[in-house]
Amino acid sequence: MSIERWILIGILVLSILVIYILVPKDKAKDAWVLFLSLQVITWPAGLLAVEIGLIEYPIQLLPVANEFNKSSFSFEFFLFPVTAIIFSLYFPKKFNKMGKFLYYLIFAGFFTCLEVILERHTGLVEYHGWKGYWTLITVIASLFINHSYYIWFRKGIKT
Repeated sequence: MSIERWILIGILVLSILVIYILVPKDKAKDAWVLFLSLQVITWPAGLLAVEIGLIEYPIQLLPVANEFNKSSFSFEFFLFPVTAIIFSLYFPKKFNKMGKFLYYLIFAGFFTCLEVILERHTGLVEYHGWKGYWTLITVIASLFINHSYYIWFRKGIKT
């Protein structure tokens, strides 16, 4: 088994451990809402980016599934949704706008740095016209949309 497949297995194991350790039992339903709602955003967006040739995930954990869905199963269906769960469950409600923006930037920066490192040093991600800053922008936008939905889902929309 290649190092890339071990990295993908590690991402799945790490995602499960993060959920187990950082999601309180009384927030399990909220975690499911966040997990599934982010996938509604990432699946079509990721698939679009792959299908128009901006980004490629040549090595998959489930290579047969890669024939039908060329987006990254491990990143878009596990790591990013788990990141969004932790992002929203621990979102700093009392921070000012700059503090909240920095919170977005830290989470999006983590995800972007991870993808850029994997793109440069492994065969898991290949950019074809895609840039790391596009990942940063789309991750921030996805976290914002997902978190806004979560707030609406929990309390209703406040205008």
